[in-house]
Amino acid sequence: MMIDTHCHVDLYEAPCDVVRDAETRHVTTIAVTYLPSHFEMAQEHLRGQTFTRPALGLHPLAAKDHAREIPLFKTLCAGQDLIGEIGLDFSAAGKVPRSTQEASFAMLLDCIRDRPRFVTLHSRGAEDVVLAHLERSGIVNAVFHWFSGSRAQLLRVLDAGHLLSVNPAMIRTTKWHEFIRLVPHDAILTESDGPFVKQEGRPAQPTDIPAVIDWLAASWQMRHELVEEQVGMNCRRVPALQRLLSSVMT
Repeated sequence: MMIDTHCHVDLYEAPCDVVRDAETRHVTTIAVTYLPSHFEMAQEHLRGQTFTRPALGLHPLAAKDHAREIPLFKTLCAGQDLIGEIGLDFSAAGKVPRSTQEASFAMLLDCIRDRPRFVTLHSRGAEDVVLAHLERSGIVNAVFHWFSGSRAQLLRVLDAGHLLSVNPAMIRTTKWHEFIRLVPHDAILTESDGPFVKQEGRPAQPTDIPAVIDWLAASWQMRHELVEEQVGMNCRRVPALQRLLSSVMT
């Protein structure tokens, strides 16, 4: 079993080809979205697919659209177990004021705190603040996607019981060759983050998850199939992923 917990399916040049390949290879794929209006379109386009499911998102880099889109997020979230991409971006790319981002993020967390869900998070340059918001909201087992913070921040995320998802770009970095030794095996998920991540000179996609599994197998000195099994068990720590995997297996 392979799972891509974070893929921007709608942003590929040929999204239908990406979905077709993921479905053919049976890669369970969470199609994250930037805005609730994008999520509605993804729902329509992915209707009838077995392995590719949309997630309701409100990305921090789209914060200029948040005031218009938050009411739709509130309306849609009641029926959604897959949430993402949400979070904060305090890097140079995050041009919207931090206070505006945090106000939006706090509202989103308040909307989804009523029950356990799968939540995939953007936290670039804002790792400690994202973690503090999660703690205030009582949200557990969230997934920090493409974590780029410090060693100390990584340990705080792990101590709080959250998970991390690893993509093909991360496995090529010196930082993650060190970090993988610090992360318990049961706290790792897999992602492509395509099309932003590149693999062999092209946009990564769900079918590239085996490359991440191979790297984990080498890092953990385990057989490929045992790593797949471990990642599957990790997914089942999150009730919404447990339900998702059960539905695609039937």
